[in-house]
Amino acid sequence: MDALGLLEQVEAVNNTLPYGDRSGDVIEPLLTDQWFVAVESLAKPAIEAVENGNIQFVPKNYENMYFAWMRDLQDWCISRQLWWGHRIPAWYDPEGNVYVARSEEEAREKHALDPELVLTQDEDVLDTWFSSGLWTFGTLGWPEKRRNWRPSIPPACW
Repeated sequence: MDALGLLEQVEAVNNTLPYGDRSGDVIEPLLTDQWFVAVESLAKPAIEAVENGNIQFVPKNYENMYFAWMRDLQDWCISRQLWWGHRIPAWYDPEGNVYVARSEEEAREKHALDPELVLTQDEDVLDTWFSSGLWTFGTLGWPEKRRNWRPSIPPACW
């Protein structure tokens, strides 16, 4: 690094190492790529809906808490390194290019990929909130495509 002129600084650092309670082994962070959702664009219409009166809080003083929360959101890390769950819908080619789509077939079609190109799906899974959020749709007949989509429960129960 120094020979290439890429070294900016060398300094001694005294780190306190964390040790596992049970094993006594040093715990080191493992840096990995993660998927995030930019939440600002999602929060904006939700904030506007309250500001313009389309949604009203009762009692009204809860608006202050809502606005404080909605205006202080941070991007949401949605990837988890678990062996179960809904897989991240992203595929990689051997060069590391990423193709996001609902399925590998859709990724190939959307990006006009050669059928011989080997794609590997991201091994991470979506945050549990995604699976929980799908529950209501699944119980109401999703993913069937209906023109006038209605719950699959009798109208008397609505």
